[in-house]
Amino acid sequence: MTTSAASATAHATLIRAAADLIEQAGIASLTLFPWPDEIVIQVPEASGDEAARLRSVARLAVLAGASAPAGAAASGRLAGHPVRIYTPVTQESGREQAR
Repeated sequence: MTTSAASATAHATLIRAAADLIEQAGIASLTLFPWPDEIVIQVPEASGDEAARLRSVARLAVLAGASAPAGAAASGRLAGHPVRIYTPVTQESGREQAR
């Protein structure tokens, strides 16, 4: 197998892992960025109000093996790949979470 083919296979495995995570979560409207070295999942503003999005981040964090989300963001691993999950929050609630 060439380096290019191995790289393509590894990237397909990463995308498959991301798809499995999204399916397990059962959360609609997620934005997925399957970068070559990590999975990034955004819970966009169209997914609901801020409280609902934060709950979605928490649910995805559990599925990704993160110990606990840090407010609007979490990091974990899935099928050997790093996973970063986040949602946009207002500056006001971001300050409240920092307290």
